[in-house]
Amino acid sequence: MASPTRCRVIADEIDGSFVKNVLIVVLNYNKKDLLLECLASLCGIEYPNYHVVVFDNASEDGSADAVARNYPELDLYRSDVNLGAIGGRNAAVEYGKTKYNFDYIMFLDDDAEITPKALTHLVEALEEDQAAGIACGKTFVNIADRIIMSAGIRERFFFAVCYDRGAGVVDVGAYDSSCYVDACGAFAFLIRTDLFESLGGFDPKFSPYGFEDVDLCLRARKRGIRTCYAHSAILVHKGTRVGRKPLASYEQNKIRNYLILLARHMTLVQKLCAIVTVPARMVWLFVKFAKNGQWSMIPAQCRGALDYFMRRSWIAPVGKR
Repeated sequence: MASPTRCRVIADEIDGSFVKNVLIVVLNYNKKDLLLECLASLCGIEYPNYHVVVFDNASEDGSADAVARNYPELDLYRSDVNLGAIGGRNAAVEYGKTKYNFDYIMFLDDDAEITPKALTHLVEALEEDQAAGIACGKTFVNIADRIIMSAGIRERFFFAVCYDRGAGVVDVGAYDSSCYVDACGAFAFLIRTDLFESLGGFDPKFSPYGFEDVDLCLRARKRGIRTCYAHSAILVHKGTRVGRKPLASYEQNKIRNYLILLARHMTLVQKLCAIVTVPARMVWLFVKFAKNGQWSMIPAQCRGALDYFMRRSWIAPVGKR
C-alpha cells in the first residue's frame, strides 16, 4: 500500500461559503485495510471545517496501531471493549463533545468511503432546507461498476418492509433528483448535532446493530423533521455486497430489531395488517434461505423472533480486550 496522504485538520480561517463545523465519526472493528482506505478518502474531501474521530471498538487486528502510525494527526479513541455499532457511535459523539464544537455529525463506517465534494453537498442540503435534519447521498458498492447500494431508504409498513432505493441497480440517472426519503443507512450520513442530541442518539435497544438508523430517522420524522437524499453526494459502501451471503448472527439481530422497529413505528392499521404481512414475510424468507441452501439462517431468524418476544437484548462484552 502506498504511503498515506496526511489529512487536514479543521481550518481556522474558512474561504468557502459553508462554515459549519462537522464532526466526522469513523467507527471501526477489525477492518484495518478497509479503514485505512476510508481514511485515505477523507484526506481528499474539499469541505474545509471538520474534525475526525476514529473510534476503534476493541479491534484485534492492529487497526488502532495502523491509524496511529499512518494518520497521527487524527483523533483516535481506543475502546477497551466492543460496544457494538450503536454504543460505539454514541460514545464517539460523547467523546467528540469533550474536545470540539460542531454543528453537524457525519457518521462513516470503516468500510465506507467519501468522495471529495460529498460532505459539501450534504451540508449544503441541510443548510438550504430547514425542514430536513438528516441527509444522505447516492451510495455505490463500487463507483467503477456504477452499481447503486442505496439512494436512501423507503418504508412500506403496510407490507412490513424497509428497503434501500436502487439497491443492485446500475446507475443510469434514475436517482439523479434530490428528494425526501424515509430514512438512510448509518454507514454514511449527516445529521444536525442538536437533532441527534434531542433524539438521545441511536437507541441501545437495537444493539449491537440493525435498523437503528431507520429508527433514528423515523423518530425525527415524528417531530416533523425530514431526511433528505442529496444525489450529488457520492459515497461508497464496500462492506455491503449486493447478493452477498447472510450471516446467522446478523440475521438473528436483524429480525429482533425489525420487530422492535415495526412495533414502535407502525400505525394501528399497519399493525393489524402485520398480523398477515409479518408471518407471510418470514415464510418468504424461509423459502428463500432454503432455496439457496442457507439452512442455518432459518433457526437464526427464529431465535431472533424469540429474542423479541422474550425481550432479550444484546449484552456488550465486559473486560479488557
